[in-house]
Amino acid sequence: MKKTLLTLALAGIVMTANSCKKNDDSTTKIDFTQSYEDAALALSSAQKNYEAALATNDPVKIEAAKKELEAAQQKYVESKNTYVAKGGTVKPEYENYLTTSTQALGATASEAIGNVVKGSDSIISGTVTNAVENKTTEVKNKLNAEKTKITDETKKTVADVKASANKTKEDFKKSAEETKKSANEEIDKAKQSLNNLLNK
Repeated sequence: MKKTLLTLALAGIVMTANSCKKNDDSTTKIDFTQSYEDAALALSSAQKNYEAALATNDPVKIEAAKKELEAAQQKYVESKNTYVAKGGTVKPEYENYLTTSTQALGATASEAIGNVVKGSDSIISGTVTNAVENKTTEVKNKLNAEKTKITDETKKTVADVKASANKTKEDFKKSAEETKKSANEEIDKAKQSLNNLLNK
């Protein structure tokens, strides 16, 4: 009985040890899965950072993002290889991250320089366009102000001429009336004198 008990105890210890070993393998596999997924997400994030850096046309940012992306690619490949070696299955979406990032890094330096030049050209042409538009607006404003001034002066001159003509007309009318009145008075005096002469 002692022998049986001892055998059972030994069998229990062996089974427990095997069970623990199995759990260790399971934990290791989970750790590799997590490492693989983290590397894939880091690769995706680095890809987005690289694209954002390209959009800025800043060579320093582009270079830093490129190095980050290359490091993320390398880490992803290492994690993937370890994961597959431990029995994991590669996810196609994660492989797409790798493919996309490799293609992005394949862009030539001349394209990046071309983008910088295009950006500079657009800044320069935008500045020139703004300057021309500002000058055009300034000239138009001055021209409109001058037109308004000339129009106002012309209106004033016309009004002055009209007023002067009306005054001259009034003066002439007044003068004509005074002349007529004076002539009538002289005629009346002459008539009176003539009547006085005739009546004598």
